[in-house]
This record gives sequence, C-alpha cells and structure tokens, in this order.
Amino acid sequence: MSTRETGWETYWRLLGYTRRYWKALLAAIVGMLFAAATDVSLAALMKPLLDGSFVEQDPQMIKLIPIALLGVFLVRVVAEFIAKFGMSWVGRSVIRDIRHDLFQRILHLPNRYFDRVSGGEILAKLNYHVEQVSEAASQALTTLVRDTVTVVGLLILMFYLSWQLAVFIIVLAPVIVVLVASISRSFRRYSRQIQASMTQVSHVAEEAINGQRVVKLYGGEAFEARRFDEINQRNFQRFMRMQAVNALSSPLVQFILALAIAGIVAFSTSGDRLESITVGTFVSFITALAMTLAPVKRLISVNAVLQKGIAAGESLFALLDEPVESDQGTKTIQRAVGEVHFEQVWFRYSEDTDWVLRGVELMVPAGKTVALVGRSGSGKSTLLSLVPRFADPSKGRVLLDGVDLRELSRKSLRAQLAFVSQDIILFNTSVARNIAYGE
Repeated sequence: MSTRETGWETYWRLLGYTRRYWKALLAAIVGMLFAAATDVSLAALMKPLLDGSFVEQDPQMIKLIPIALLGVFLVRVVAEFIAKFGMSWVGRSVIRDIRHDLFQRILHLPNRYFDRVSGGEILAKLNYHVEQVSEAASQALTTLVRDTVTVVGLLILMFYLSWQLAVFIIVLAPVIVVLVASISRSFRRYSRQIQASMTQVSHVAEEAINGQRVVKLYGGEAFEARRFDEINQRNFQRFMRMQAVNALSSPLVQFILALAIAGIVAFSTSGDRLESITVGTFVSFITALAMTLAPVKRLISVNAVLQKGIAAGESLFALLDEPVESDQGTKTIQRAVGEVHFEQVWFRYSEDTDWVLRGVELMVPAGKTVALVGRSGSGKSTLLSLVPRFADPSKGRVLLDGVDLRELSRKSLRAQLAFVSQDIILFNTSVARNIAYGE
C-alpha cells in the first residue's frame, strides 16, 4: 500500500468521528457553501456595478446594486457564524471522543505494552497528537470544503466572463498541482519526525520528574538538562524545517498566479481586444482571479495541518488497534482458600529473550506468609506478577486452590487478591477513596 493511500485511509477513518455529529456537520457545510457563494457573488457584481451603474448609468441598476451588496453581506454574516460554530462543535466533540476511546483502550491494554512503551509517549498521544487530529478533522475540513467551492465557483465565473482569459489559469494549473503534491510529501515526513521528537521530550521530562530524588542525590541535574536540551533542540530543528516548506509554498503559488494575472493584463490590453472586453467584464474577471489568491493560499497552508493530522492519526490508531488484555478464562470463584502452586513455571518476555524463570516449583499453603529473597533482576517481581495474571507462564502452570489461573476470569481472580506495591501511588482524590480503591 502506498504512503498516500495509507494517509487518506487514515483521514477517512478520522472523519468517521465527525460523522457521529452529522447534523452539526451538515449545518456547518451548508454554511460554508453559502459563504463561498457570497465570494463568487461579490466578484460577479463588479460587472453590473461598473457597466450598468458607472458606464451606462442605468437608474434601475444604480438602485439594485446597493441592495444586492447588502443582501450578499447579510447572507455572509449568518453563513460564517453557522459554519464556524458548527465546525468548532464538531472539532471539540472529536477530541473528546478520541480521548475517551484512547483512555478506554489504555485501561485494558496488557502489561507487556507498558513494558515497551513509555508513559511519556502515551501522554503525548493523549495530549499533543489528539489536538493535531482535531485540527485536521475540523479546521482542515472547513478550508477544504469552503475554499475548494470558492475556487471552483470563481473559475466557473471567469470562464463565463471570458474563456480566452481563463485559459491562462488552466495552463498554469498543472504546475500548481505538482507543487502541492511535492509539498504534501514533505509535510507528512516532517510531521512524523516532529511527533517522534515530541514523544522523546515527554519521555525525558517524565523520567527526570519521576526520578527527581535520584537526580538530585547523584548530582545529575546538569546531565538531565543537557539531555533534555538536545532533544528539545532536535524538535525545534524539525519544526523549523517544516515551517520553511510552509513559508515557501504559499508565495510560490501566489507568484504562479501573479504570472497568470500579468499574462491576462497583457493579453487584454494588446491589439483590438480592448474594444471587445468591457470595463465591467475585465474588472469582474480580475476581481475573481484576485479573490482566488486567498483561498488557494489557505488550501496550500491547510495541507500542513492535514498532513500533521494524518501523521498523528496514524499514531493514535496504532494505539487504538493494539490488542486488549485477552481473557479466555470462564470460571469464577466466590471466596478463595488461598493455596498457590507454581508448577514447573518457565517464563520469558519474548521468543528472542533469555528465560527469566526456569522450572520454578513452589507450593504456598493457604494462610502462610512467604517471602521471596534474591538479588535484583532474579525474577521475584516477575514470579509475583503471574499471580494476578499480569503475564502468563511461557511453560508450566500457576494454580489457585488447584485451579489453573488461566481457567479463571481475570476479574474473578483479581477480586481475590490484595496488593501492596513497592511504588507508592496516590490518586488525585481523597485519602478515604485511595484506601477504598476498587469495586
């Protein structure tokens, strides 16, 4: 599958979140269409304004044009409000829903996921990446719909006014398309690099904050500051590369359109063409062409937002597609007696790593207190993690009251356990709720 296909599949999946709010989205799109129509109407009114009011001095046209202008701007005010408020509603709703889905997935991921992915990377997805996706789902969609309709409408008007002059635009269109395609690839590449560096910034900051006592005890402040500055500088450089492409893209497109305007002016004022084109037609055409500059500029600029959103969406959907903690156990127990038997237990974290546990045989009678003693890294925590099924043995079995733990549902098993961690964790709530935490 090509990169472009993957990117657009990601964007369509992202737009699935906006479809949940199709009424607000539809109202916003209708508002955008009417707002775009007012742009075309303003350019079209230049012809009767100049030819009818100033050149021919038609009394009826002199009365109608001000009323028409007022009506156009009245429609524009209402349409702009509906479009902007509607898309803001949709955009914030998308952020809320994606964060909800992400957090639900995070809560049910297996322990091995958190062994290989840092907390900083997960937090970067919840905060930074979600905001990037929201902009692509709302702001980018607004620009794509409204400005595309505006440009198409203005092109139709230009062909209606003078197809000979409009040919200049068609000749330069392929150049703009090639330029935009090249910019799109650059934006997406730099967006992925920026998101990776943002993840590293969060990860390094999280390590320094969580380990601040160790940092201070061993005088590691200078080292941590230097490590953070290196990653922060890398993020700055990658961001500025993308900004350089963004800053160059719009002026290039505007210069290409300026070439078209210069050619049109030269063509219109040469030979006897001045007699065949009225002042109103020429001004209306040039107004329509000039009014395409702003929407084309926004369409080029929104490409950066769109590519950042697609890159962020790929990262978020990779997390949402992570398999949750599997549970094939169906048995339940009301009250465990408490006998735990490790029966020839072998364990390793993956096929390409060494064994952490080798043939452990251990019987813990009910009601007895057992202490596991050993050097750091000898497998004590790993052995205990098999009891609540944070992981399952690679070989062998762990039994509770003679029942293989894999036959028990995780919820039923964990309801029988109490856990005092060596790491003190207090949730942001009352002391009473921390003590009584759980169902």
